[in-house]
Amino acid sequence: MIFEITKILLTVISFFILVKGIKNSPNKYVQFLLIAFWLRFFLGAFHEFTYVPVIGPFSLTAFFSILVAAMGLLLIPKRTLFLKQLMLLYVFFATIFLSAAYNGLWTGFIIVLVKWLYFLVITCCLYLALNKSGITATFKPLLIAFFLPISLQIASVFLGARKATDNEGLAFSYIGGYFHESAFSMILVTFLVVLSLLKKQDVRSQTLLFLIGAIGILLTNYRTAIIAALPVLLIFFFSKAESKIEQKYRPYFILLFGFASLFLLSLFFTFNQERFADIGSVLGSIEDLIKAPFYYTEIEKDLFSARIYIWSQYLSAFFEADTWTHIFGFGPESYEGIFEKYAHNTFVSFLYEYGYLGSSVFILFNILLLKNAFLLRNKQISSRIFYSLIGFLILNLATMPLWALEGMIIYAMLISVIFSKKIVERV
Repeated sequence: MIFEITKILLTVISFFILVKGIKNSPNKYVQFLLIAFWLRFFLGAFHEFTYVPVIGPFSLTAFFSILVAAMGLLLIPKRTLFLKQLMLLYVFFATIFLSAAYNGLWTGFIIVLVKWLYFLVITCCLYLALNKSGITATFKPLLIAFFLPISLQIASVFLGARKATDNEGLAFSYIGGYFHESAFSMILVTFLVVLSLLKKQDVRSQTLLFLIGAIGILLTNYRTAIIAALPVLLIFFFSKAESKIEQKYRPYFILLFGFASLFLLSLFFTFNQERFADIGSVLGSIEDLIKAPFYYTEIEKDLFSARIYIWSQYLSAFFEADTWTHIFGFGPESYEGIFEKYAHNTFVSFLYEYGYLGSSVFILFNILLLKNAFLLRNKQISSRIFYSLIGFLILNLATMPLWALEGMIIYAMLISVIFSKKIVERV
């Protein structure tokens, strides 16, 4: 009861901070993004009410997601939607449509379409904001939106409001009253990405805030997010330390930092050996786990929080299908009613739903993103975006961030900076 009252109070405070932030930002795209992010985080915090269908099959969360996408499309200049950088993404959207048409799954197509339209709106608004105002004026105001989820997590720690779970090795997690560890951990990863893109002089106590976000991910107790956040954490602290080292000493510093990082990572995994043990088991016997789900033992079914077994179910069903299904997949959201759980792997899910056609286009798109991120002329921004994208793709290997709008927001942020490389080059 005390935590619920605290949640309401923090929400009210965050709302007034939001209003002030909107008034202080002259960029209409940043204002829109602030509203969109805060609204998403607010709806997630009160999932008991916002996830329940209220308008036909639509929940308040779904309704406001559609509203944000629609308002964003009205706000964005039409020429922005025809950027050449977006063309391959539209090809991917076309493969989803073809998959839906081949399988006749139009309800699933509409659900997926809303998510990707939301993503498209966020990406374009970030792109426009960056081109108009630059990185600092775009991302610094967006930190305001994270006050609510982070303050709620801190409150949940002090008030003992923890979520009982058998998730990935521990009995509980602190997620500030949100529904699931996965979505909440994505919010924190986004927070770290935003901080990493800002300069030290842009944000007071930047390192402290970064540590709060990192500790928050640990308290969330979502192993996949912890692993995915490691590249972001390492490159952030590497960049901060490297900037203080004279050029002639940097090769020695890189060597020292590499050894220190390996030592600290080894120490971390040693102290958390039981929690991460099954990852080693999977990597050590991966050839024995590539088989039909029928042949899995009860012990093997539990490995990696049952993910290997889940992937096997999806892949076996896909490879046993006919040739046309191999090309187009089973259709968007086709796992519903077939499998007990979603695929817990974006690439496996896209292969099953969109076939070789859709999954190949998605993989190609991300390869090009990595290439363009690596080639950005501002090497500090380049390294942070490149390794953040690697961390995000790692996240996609063991869960499905693109299944939730929180994951779409991370992806949109990374892509918008890569697309706006001319702005980044002048930072």
